[in-house]
Amino acid sequence: MSKTDHDAPAFHIAICGGGLAAYMTVAALSRHLPPGCQLTLIVTDENPVADIFYGSVTSPSAYNFNLSIGLSEPDLIQRSNTAFSWGTHYQAWGKEGRDWIQGFQLPLPVLGGVQFHQYLVSRGNEALEPYLVSASAARQGAFAHPPETDGHSLARAEYGYQFSPAAYREAMSSVIDRSRLSVIVAAITAIDCLADDLRQVRLSDGQTVAADLFIDCTGSDAALIGRMGVEMISGKALGAALTETSSKTLGPATRVLTGQAFGWQAITPLQGVSTKLTIYAVEDEAAALAAHGHVDVGEQAVCGRRSAAWIGNCVAIGQAAAVVDPLTPAPLMLLQRDVERLLALIPQSRNMAMERREFNRQFTNDHDHADLFRDALLTSPPADVGAYWQAGKTSDERLDRKIAQFLSRGVLVSYDLEPFTPEDWLILHYGMGRRPERHDRLADSPPDSQVRACLSDMRTRIEAAARSLPDHHSYMVNLKRYLAHRGA
Repeated sequence: MSKTDHDAPAFHIAICGGGLAAYMTVAALSRHLPPGCQLTLIVTDENPVADIFYGSVTSPSAYNFNLSIGLSEPDLIQRSNTAFSWGTHYQAWGKEGRDWIQGFQLPLPVLGGVQFHQYLVSRGNEALEPYLVSASAARQGAFAHPPETDGHSLARAEYGYQFSPAAYREAMSSVIDRSRLSVIVAAITAIDCLADDLRQVRLSDGQTVAADLFIDCTGSDAALIGRMGVEMISGKALGAALTETSSKTLGPATRVLTGQAFGWQAITPLQGVSTKLTIYAVEDEAAALAAHGHVDVGEQAVCGRRSAAWIGNCVAIGQAAAVVDPLTPAPLMLLQRDVERLLALIPQSRNMAMERREFNRQFTNDHDHADLFRDALLTSPPADVGAYWQAGKTSDERLDRKIAQFLSRGVLVSYDLEPFTPEDWLILHYGMGRRPERHDRLADSPPDSQVRACLSDMRTRIEAAARSLPDHHSYMVNLKRYLAHRGA
């Protein structure tokens, strides 16, 4: 399997690792690279335990990403325990006990050139959630695919998926084009470098593998890029415990997440099972595992990112580049963006300087701005706080600006390459109890009776749409029955 001639015309890419990141990366590369590229997968760990830090919920972007690698939604639903998701239900959050649905939502209507929420502010800071159809459906425990008809209230909703990392990994593995893939199962024992040029990896079975581009998908061990001296910009050390409970009835299309003194817990309904994920600071492991139950030892990882994800001819994808707290959908969202960015920046030659700079720029922005969204949630700790919350008390002028501008006049400050949308931030602000002091005076232009009638009609139609939907379990049963009949 060795390749030593670096002047050969064929471009050889070696992917090292296993688990969700590796199989997602290989699935994408096998589908989208030109025929002249050679692919080798070195499986170092088929099912790494750290995959549980990818969480249990995707963003709506997963649908198009999966289609791009040949994984259709019917196949995903039929071949795994994946379920649908409107988002996350944050419950008993902070010392105020906040309760809201952080739902997925298309942009709210702009009325007369004025953002929708400005009309709520001008009418005495009316609640936002009644105008969010995904949140209303989630409260009902209901689900149906949003129609493509613009006039239907449900058309403004978006959905992601609730998943288990192991089952999601198997779904990714099933769509790999294996006709162009060589597979080796072995551990990496050493690497040979000349400056930042990674020449070859040495394996536990005695083989060496050389390549033009190496992709490190070895998780938080970072068996390639870690050995190349790329430092880890560390955050807090977290522990995780995950258990599954059999369930004949599929629960709601939301995960329910509650804050705890040691961190947080999330219950996620999947097909046939319900998962419980507990995330905690390692200092509070005893209390966290006692609250979780049925687990003696948790898994650990240090949240944070590398100072660069691409050095020389080695690119780190997923947890090899950064481990992300799964408090939000960010872990899988950022993994997808890593893979998409890699596809867009596959080098055209062995001079990778331009691709490397752009990859690292986007990677840094992605993770910095995903951290802002998580940190915004941590500004409301419970009354009794442990090390998890204390480590989250960081100061960032970008987050301070977002909060200050929203509180002042309802402005949604945005930065370059934010993974989370303005609607995500608006729902988060309202869920956390933030209300603007002032509103856009243009919201006073239409007659008050006209605005109130418009809001009342919108609220009524959303309530009716949510009540008309089937529950998540019934919808899934009927959908799978339909898909099975169609495929017969």
